[in-house]
Amino acid sequence: MSSYTLYAYVDGADLEDIAVDLETRFTAFINSRHWWGGDAAWVVNQRYGRETCTRSEDLPLWDVGLNLSIPSPGAEVPVWFGDVEAVARFLGMLHRDCGRDFVIGIANVETGIADDLFHVTTLQPDMVRLLAIVGAALRPLWA
Repeated sequence: MSSYTLYAYVDGADLEDIAVDLETRFTAFINSRHWWGGDAAWVVNQRYGRETCTRSEDLPLWDVGLNLSIPSPGAEVPVWFGDVEAVARFLGMLHRDCGRDFVIGIANVETGIADDLFHVTTLQPDMVRLLAIVGAALRPLWA
């Protein structure tokens, strides 16, 4: 298993009115399908403290969404990319239903360093672009 994870979170920190609903929807989505690695996907609802704010009027960071383990090179990679497409389609439906944008990125589990790669801001995200961006980001990790 890789030390990297793909994340798909709601974009923003003003989530008081929607966090519980999103967590429920992400849980149902994860439970509705078979993932490449069995339990490779899990729900995230992580609210951080005021230390994440740079200005007094900022809201603390809040991650609500899902994480998806990134496979080691050659380990069912085409199936995994199918999971990424399913996540993006699901985020498009959430965007339509909730009026929120979402971000897909890659994080290093050990260092906590994350890189936002793609934003879902429409019902039908550009899958070709998404997979090209994710593939390009993974190439150095799989080298």
